[in-house]
Order: sequence, then structure tokens, then C-alpha cells
Amino acid sequence: MLLFGLTFLILIALFLIWMIVQQRGKLNLQARQLGENARELKHQHDLWEGNLLAQENERQRIAAQLHDDVCTKLGVLHLTFHRLRRMSPDQEEYAEMCTEINDLIGETLGITRKISHDLVPPTLEGFGLIEALEELCEQIRNTGTADVRLQHNLGRNDLGDVNTELNLFRIVQELTNNTLKHAEASFITIELQKEEGVVLFNYCDNGIGYDQDNETAKGLGLKNIFNRARMIGAKVEISTAPDQGFEIRFAIPVSKD
Repeated sequence: MLLFGLTFLILIALFLIWMIVQQRGKLNLQARQLGENARELKHQHDLWEGNLLAQENERQRIAAQLHDDVCTKLGVLHLTFHRLRRMSPDQEEYAEMCTEINDLIGETLGITRKISHDLVPPTLEGFGLIEALEELCEQIRNTGTADVRLQHNLGRNDLGDVNTELNLFRIVQELTNNTLKHAEASFITIELQKEEGVVLFNYCDNGIGYDQDNETAKGLGLKNIFNRARMIGAKVEISTAPDQGFEIRFAIPVSKD
């Protein structure tokens, strides 16, 4: 009976240990799931925050252009028109003021078209990313500041959606702007290659580069680039050092179809 009782107690103890192990396993699984959910929520939050920041930067840029260019021109036009109303057509300055008003209207229309073009480039909307990049490269070459080479194996629909194309185009604009303003580069290479399930986008220049540990060297331009990369789910790597040029690589997930 004593042996039976000890065996029974041992079985109960083993059963309780097994229950504890099972419960601990369930708790660990739940903890991992909660951790994964938290990381996914943080990722979604970062995407949302990056999207808002990119949109806010875009709005501020457009607002600055409207205030500094369009509103200024319209203000001058308003004052000039009121001066014209106080004059008679037979006065000598009347024709000159009409010409001035006409010129101001033409300049304002040109600025408005430029802002509209910056919002969604017509070439990008009508012909796709590659044609828009070819046009951008040609514009840079025409300035005589730097030579640009574009290489790709993409078809018209390889990137999948207009939002990805637009964000990539804005990224290239930001990168070329940084190169031309700060890098003192004479050559730029842009490469877009589609592989299975991913588009690899590389941008490099032969400029002065910068120290990656120097936070002030990165500036708002690179922050905007990283925000746009997050919006399209791209992974980003940067290689640069003083006097070693600059290279940035993007891996953009796309449909395999």
C-alpha cells in the first residue's frame, strides 16, 4: 500500500509538472505572438507617421512656392491693375502698364504650371517611371553640371502601382538634388533591375561623400527619402565616407506575376 501511495503521488507530481510545462509553453507562445503583434503595430505606425511626414513636407514646399511666387506675383498684379484703373488710355504709361500686367500674368501661369508639374509629372502619369527618369536625366545633363547614366530592365507595369512609381521618382529627385547641391560630383549612376519578387534600385555618385556618424550631414533630404522608402516597403542601405562618393541601395518588394 505504501509503494502504491508513493507511486500515486509521483504520478500526480509528474502530471502537475507536465501541466506547468504546458502552461509555460502556452504563455511563451502568447508572449511571442504579442511581441510580433507589437512589432507589426510599430511598423504600421512608422509607415503611417512617415507617410504623414512626407505629405506634410510636400504641403509645406507647395505652400512656400505659392506664397513666395504666386502670391507675390498676384499682389504686384493687383497693385498694377489698380494703378491702371486710375489712368486714361491716352496716357503714355497706359500701354507700358498693360504690357507689365500681361507679363505678370504670363509669369504667374508659368509658376502655376511648374507647381502642377511638380505634384505629378505629366511624363510619369502618361508614360511611367522610366520615361520620367529619362526626362529628368536629360534635364540634368543639359545643365552641364553632371553626367547621368540610367540602366534598367523594367517593363511598364513591373512596379505594380502608380504610388510606388511616384515615390521612387521623388526619391530620385531628392537624391539628384542632394548630389548637385552638395556632393560636387561629375557622374551619377541610376540602376533599376527586376529580380524574382523584388526590384533593386541603386543610386551612386562620385562626389565628396560624408561621414555617416555625423547626424547633421544627413539632413532633411535623407529623412524624406527614408520616409518614402518605408511607404513603399523598401529596405535601404547606404555606403558613403568622406571623399569616397555616395551609394544608396533599395530593395522594393513587387508582385512575382
